[in-house]
Amino acid sequence: MTKNSKAFTLVEILIAMTLTVLVIGVLYLLQTTGMSTVRKGTSQLLLTSEIRNKTERIVADFRNAKEILEISPDSVKMRTYKYSAEKPDPGEDALVTVLYEVERRERECILWRSENKENPNKLLSLQKIGENLFEPYYEFTDEQSPTGWSYYPFNMKTNDSQQRKQITFVRIKLQFENIGESATLVTSTTLRPAAARIRQPNWKLR
Repeated sequence: MTKNSKAFTLVEILIAMTLTVLVIGVLYLLQTTGMSTVRKGTSQLLLTSEIRNKTERIVADFRNAKEILEISPDSVKMRTYKYSAEKPDPGEDALVTVLYEVERRERECILWRSENKENPNKLLSLQKIGENLFEPYYEFTDEQSPTGWSYYPFNMKTNDSQQRKQITFVRIKLQFENIGESATLVTSTTLRPAAARIRQPNWKLR
């Protein structure tokens, strides 16, 4: 070996190997974190999308409801018009009784939907569903309002039957947790047939 020949020392090789391992470790950590974030985001998006679709089913029943028969923070029973392609403009014979209620178990909360006392269908099954799912409001005359009426919160404890018949607006607040994911979905809807019946007492669906 000549005096001008050069080579890596053992210390330089060890330093190079250490730096290589560190760089690979950082890249792996970044990739793992990124994939985990993507999976979590995708999972939450799919869950929220599914729940939003199921909530639209509830909203559709409320929109077509003629009257609320019973209501509590976790359940509602209503008479609603059932529309279909065969009957786009149904009459009183298209009225059905729909019941939504939350069942709370030790490790599972289920939102059931039943129609005309038939076997209930499991609309949602989650680890947790928050309290106060339904928040109803009733219409009553208000001389100071430009429309002549206003919305007032319906007291579900006193459960005044006359006020219950006047319910035409419901706020739906769905707080949920499932498989480490949590979110809150809030929407509101007007009971169009009920509102029309109250403002025009002689109104009939045709």
